[in-house]
Amino acid sequence: MATDPLLAARRSAPPADDPTSDLVAQMHNYSRAVIEAELRRLARRAPSLRPNDLDVIDAALDELAESLFLARLRSLPQHTAQLKRLFGTAREDS
Repeated sequence: MATDPLLAARRSAPPADDPTSDLVAQMHNYSRAVIEAELRRLARRAPSLRPNDLDVIDAALDELAESLFLARLRSLPQHTAQLKRLFGTAREDS
């Protein structure tokens, strides 16, 4: 919902050489999907909210996802395999 270029840059996918990039990208996409769905629901339930109001809420939720999940996932490359199993993203090779 937000159109601020700084917000868009902060939401960008992690670098490909980051060992946690696949997991971080998956969690980033999932968190954005949840945030966007909740913003749509909120906009329907509270039509008095203006687009700028929704942008502020979007930025706050995005910052929460970044600080609570994504930054921590990036800081734990040694635990990527365990975290993928925890989040259900590990693939079983046959």
